[in-house]
Amino acid sequence: MDNASAGPSRRYVARLLALALLIGLLAAADGWYSYRQTTNTAQRTATGFVRLLAEQTERTIQGVDLTLIGLRDALLVATQLPPNDAAFRDAMLHRLERLPFVRALFVVDQDGIVQHSTYAAFSGKSVADRQYFAVHRDGHDSKLHIGRPARSRIDGKWYISFSRRITNPDGSFAGIVAASIEPRYFKHFYKNLSIGEDSAIVLLLKDGALLARIPHRDASIGYYQADNPIIKLAASRESGLAWLTSPIDGSRRLVGYRTLAGGSLIVIAGWSVRSIYLRWRDHIMIVGIGSVLVWGLASWLTLLWLQFRRRMEQEQACLARGQRLELMGRIAGGIAHDLGNTIKIARTTFALLRPSLTAQQDAMALVEDADRSLSSAFEIIDRLLAFARRQELSAQPTNLAELITGFAPILRQATGPSIELDIAITKPLVCLIDPIRLESALLNLVLNSKDAMPDGGRIVIELGDGEPLHRQRKRMPPDLEWAEIAVTDSGQGMSRDVLERAFEPFFTTRAGGSGLGLSQVVGFVEQSDGEIRIDSRAGQGTKVRLLFPVLPNAVAPGAASAVDRPSEGAADVEVDGIAQPARLGGPHRRP
Repeated sequence: MDNASAGPSRRYVARLLALALLIGLLAAADGWYSYRQTTNTAQRTATGFVRLLAEQTERTIQGVDLTLIGLRDALLVATQLPPNDAAFRDAMLHRLERLPFVRALFVVDQDGIVQHSTYAAFSGKSVADRQYFAVHRDGHDSKLHIGRPARSRIDGKWYISFSRRITNPDGSFAGIVAASIEPRYFKHFYKNLSIGEDSAIVLLLKDGALLARIPHRDASIGYYQADNPIIKLAASRESGLAWLTSPIDGSRRLVGYRTLAGGSLIVIAGWSVRSIYLRWRDHIMIVGIGSVLVWGLASWLTLLWLQFRRRMEQEQACLARGQRLELMGRIAGGIAHDLGNTIKIARTTFALLRPSLTAQQDAMALVEDADRSLSSAFEIIDRLLAFARRQELSAQPTNLAELITGFAPILRQATGPSIELDIAITKPLVCLIDPIRLESALLNLVLNSKDAMPDGGRIVIELGDGEPLHRQRKRMPPDLEWAEIAVTDSGQGMSRDVLERAFEPFFTTRAGGSGLGLSQVVGFVEQSDGEIRIDSRAGQGTKVRLLFPVLPNAVAPGAASAVDRPSEGAADVEVDGIAQPARLGGPHRRP
């Protein structure tokens, strides 16, 4: 790529990078905004859910407490009630029916003996060593007490005690009235309020004893979490939010909490970070993929535009070069035509003078020298005519593979022993072409390659299928096959400036060169409805490609050597199964 086209390309690359940066910044801003929105939504949801959870749990506790107050008041009225009184037990069972979540109701005297119970097997048992009994016996607080989880001595199941103190009129301790609730009630209750995968609902005593948890873990019942940060937060604020790591399962969660039952209980709901930001991560993934696709589409369109622009620049440069060569060809053709006529007159004059100068050897020698000089000038004129596409061609169906193979010994002799010449033929192709002019063109190209390798090297002549440029294809049927003859050398190559002027007549970089070799090849190729291309870089060698339209379905005779080929005659060429005459001699011009 030259400097003229490299500048715009670099600008487009810079714009693409700026676009990528802009898309990245927009995606990052959207990600940050959606992250904040997700976080705020989760916090609002957590606050509302914990409030609802606390209200529902508070109603359950109030229902139990009202039942205990009713039983206590009934006992204060019936002071002489015997143990396991049937009527009182029926009253307790009636109250129990309205509390399906309560396992048992019972009354304990001042000595810790169960006097009345809805669970018959529990009557007469001692609970004097239980923590909930000791709290009321040793204290004077008549408020509802919620005890630590304990296992039943009858069936070994976990239960939570709710109890109130019974006080005599003189203020002395008369016993307790209590209810036992299984933790599984809270498990089922909270399970119906499930808040998602990897999330948790926890009910704690204010001292950190765990009463219930969802997901349920039987081994965690009664587990103390004295170092739980929520306990410290609940001591100063009755409700709030925090981002914490669970001491039980180690999961990072958004935790909402609220105290209830006069501060005796703390209800906690925690949402895992993974579940909170799951949809946000999906959103970010979609935004990221979309951003990459948008940038990729923009890059692809830019690449297409650059390719189109580069192709247009190449077409314009090729058109300008063609117009310049066309103009030079017209000028050169006109000069060569007029000069050729003058030289013909002069050579005719010399021919007429020869008979009269037979006795004058010195004069005859001068005439012969002048005639030889005019003959050399006539060869230059012939090359100019070839460049101007006014040269006479004798086109005939020619097997390019046989021509190149037969002409190879002459080409090897021309290159000399220091240069290796290889022939690579992938497909035998037949073209309607002047074989003598083609051999001359190949010789010109090989000699140019030889001059580019003064220290020796390698030349490869290849024959195979070719692909013309789009502008050339417009002039031919779209399904027409093309033959390509490529001459590649490992020489010095050409710079960009030299390459642009390579086809100009009289332009040469070699001392003593005429500058007409490549221009003669250009004229022959274009006059044969072909195309020529040069690929070269300084220090990387040169590759010249000659492209000619293939003669469809042609059966060509073997290509003869340039020294014994007939100069005129006729032959039939088989095209699409129909024999058609092809001219082998005489003038063959194309405008």
